[in-house]
Amino acid sequence: MPRQSRFAWVCLGALGLAAAALWAVDKRNAALGTVLAVLGCVFLILPPRERMARLPWRLRALPRRYDATPVLASLISTPGYGLSWFHGANPYDEAVHLLSGLLAGAVVGALLQADGRPRSALRLAMSGGAFGLALSLAWEAFEWWAGLIGNGTDTLTDILLTTLGTALAAALVPAAQASRPR
Repeated sequence: MPRQSRFAWVCLGALGLAAAALWAVDKRNAALGTVLAVLGCVFLILPPRERMARLPWRLRALPRRYDATPVLASLISTPGYGLSWFHGANPYDEAVHLLSGLLAGAVVGALLQADGRPRSALRLAMSGGAFGLALSLAWEAFEWWAGLIGNGTDTLTDILLTTLGTALAAALVPAAQASRPR
C-alpha cells in the first residue's frame, strides 16, 4: 500500500475506532452507519486510480494526499449523528458544514489545478463555490428526504457555510501547493 496516503489510513483507523466506541455506548445504528462510511472510504482510496484508464484524467492525477478528505469528512460528522450533536444549541452543525466544505473545496481546487494551467484565485473560488452550492443543495435534499432536516434557517445556513468553505479552499489551493516542498 505504498501508493496510498498514510494519513488517510490513520484517519480510517480513527473512524473504525469511532464505530467501536459508538457500539460500546449502545449506539448501534450510528456504529453500523460509521462502519458503512469506513467501507465506502476504503473503496474510494484503495483502487489504483492512477492506472484506471476509464477514470477521467483529472481524477487519475489527483495527488494521494487528498485521499484523506472523505475520511475526515466522515470522521467529523460521525459524533453528530451518533451522539446527537447536530441537535441543540451548539455550533457543531455549522462547524461540520464549514469544515466539510473546506475539505471538498481542497479536492475541487486540486482537480482544477491538475493540468498545471494558472487560474486566478477568483476563478477557483467561483468554481469551488459553484461546486459547493451544488453539493450542499444535494445534501440538504437528502436530509429533507431522510427526515433529518432542521428549519429553513438551518438549511440556508448549512448551504451558505458549505458553499463558503468550498470557495475559500478552492481559491487557496495554488498557494498551498506552492508552499509544499518539492
